[in-house]
Parts: sequence; structure tokens; C-alpha cells
Amino acid sequence: MATSNKVVNPIDPDFHGYLDPDFIEYYNTRLAIRPATDQVVFADVRKNPERFRGNWCRDFSDQPRVTTFEISSEDGTKFKARSYHPDPERYGPGPYAVHINYHGGGFCFGDLTEDAQWCMLMCARVGIIIVDVDYRLCPESRYGKGIEDGWAALKWVYTHSKELNSRPGSISIGGVSAGAFMSCVYQHMARDAGLKLKLAILCVPTAQSRTTFNQPEDSGFLSYIENAKAPCLNWGRLMYLRDVVGDRSKVPKLWSEPLHEENFAGICDTFIATAGADPVRDEGEAYGLKLVKAGCRATFRRYTGVPHTFQHMGELEKTKLYNEDTCLALKSAHDPSDVHK
Repeated sequence: MATSNKVVNPIDPDFHGYLDPDFIEYYNTRLAIRPATDQVVFADVRKNPERFRGNWCRDFSDQPRVTTFEISSEDGTKFKARSYHPDPERYGPGPYAVHINYHGGGFCFGDLTEDAQWCMLMCARVGIIIVDVDYRLCPESRYGKGIEDGWAALKWVYTHSKELNSRPGSISIGGVSAGAFMSCVYQHMARDAGLKLKLAILCVPTAQSRTTFNQPEDSGFLSYIENAKAPCLNWGRLMYLRDVVGDRSKVPKLWSEPLHEENFAGICDTFIATAGADPVRDEGEAYGLKLVKAGCRATFRRYTGVPHTFQHMGELEKTKLYNEDTCLALKSAHDPSDVHK
């Protein structure tokens, strides 16, 4: 997106939470000079998505061992996915473990460029296949269709191990924000379907729909109040995304309120990453506490001094730490003997 050096989206002066100095510098030089997608006409974003993409978005489709393909959803609709395969000279001929990634964007934004840098990094560092999923978005598709796509991708990975050169007994899932929400849903669905998962990485997860909320206090979580005016994701943007997504009444309760599920027993191991300056911080941690109370294993890491979308900002110290943490989590889940290599 073409920008000038004019500040159009500054950090709100009424936000009083702590922010790391390197984030403030990054925000002021990279993000404050461009409007957020909720500050422009939605139709303009759809007409020219490249113009409004984050400056971290990358297209690695022309790189070696990166393949874009199609998967059929339950209703027959085809959607894209992209696989990243390890270098066989470094990691051998396979078969490899596989991690399925679901991008964020509030169920309204995002594509295969959103998490591409992380996908490429984990593939190279851990030596596993990454399958990134380009699920359908709202409002063009009603809420739930994207969740159907993501579930179809998970089942596809299980049944196409020969084609992928993957190990069907070593599969993990994860995502950022809305992608983490989807992963929460799939944790429960996989348990009920008897599909074993090694790990779920939930980065800044949302875990409820907020359809009945009118003000931050309605959430029941202090982080919504503390970070109502935080940079990158604030109360106004949360409500904007909720309204664009629209009706969620026609889907199973799990698909809109995973936080409020009654049965958390038997859920796979989980790594939960939250951000200190994020409205949904406490919500994601509350989901993790339910896992722990049900006897499941969950690892928590709160990255202080950064907001909701920090994981994309590769120059930040907390982002580097997040990359190290997720690399270790994936190694530990798929090949514990390789953790210290």
C-alpha cells in the first residue's frame, strides 16, 4: 500500500498500558502512517487487497518446495492451501511431521500471505511440513463456511499422507487470532472424531463471539477494559469485525463459543501465546485454564509490552522470542529427541 510519512493512525493518547520501546518505534514508522482496514471502506479492501495487506505479508509460492493446491470442502467448494516442505538435504527424505496453520483476520481478512514468513521459518527450523489454509471469509460466505474449510483441510492432511510425504501420526494445528479460534474448535472436533493431534498453537486466541457485548465491561475480562484503546486491536475494531461477520446463530455452539464448552477433557497439548496489550488476552488465558482444570497439558506465555498482532513484526524482540518458543513447541511435540539440535 502506498503511504506517506503523515501519521493517520497514531497510538491512542488515552491508552495507558505498557508498550515496549521497539514496538512503539515500529508502530510509529510502519503502522501509524496507514489506516487500519476498519478505517476504510470495506469494498475498497476487497477490490484491492494487496493495497491493504500488512507489511509483513509475503508470497513464497515461487520458492522451492512450496506448492499451492486445492482441497474440497464439505459442500463441494474448493479452496486453496499451500504446503511448505523441508529441505531433504538437511532433514532427509521424509516422511515428515506436519503442522496445519490457519491465518487470522477476524474471519473477514487474510490469505496465504499473512503468515507466510512464520510458515517458511518453522519449516526451515523444525524440519516439518507446514500446510497453510486459505479458508472462505465473511461476509461473502456466511459464518461457518470457513470453519468447514479448515476442518476439511485437517481431514485431508490425515488421508493424504502419501501425497504429502507426511506422517499421519504426527500432526499439529494452530493459528493466530481467528485462526487460533478455529484451532480451539478443531481441538474439540478432533477429540470427538478420534483424530489424534500432537499440539495446538493458539496465538492471541479469541474464544467467544461477543455477539451480546455492548461495552468492554460486558466481556467479564479485565483485559478488555485495560486495552480497549490499545494499538492494532481495540474495542472499536473488535465490534467492527463482529458486525462484518454477521449472524452466527446457524452454527453449532462450539463454532461460536469454544470458551463456553462444557467438556474440555481429552484435548490435545496446547501452547497458548497472549499479548500484554491485547483486549482478548484474558479470554485466551481463560480458555487455557479450562484445559488445565480438565487435566490437559497447556503451556502459557504472555508477551508483555506488545499488542495483538505482534507475532508478525519480525524485528521486535518479543516476536523473535515467540518464534523461538513456537519452534521449540513444535520440536517438542513432533520429535522430542531433536529439541536441543
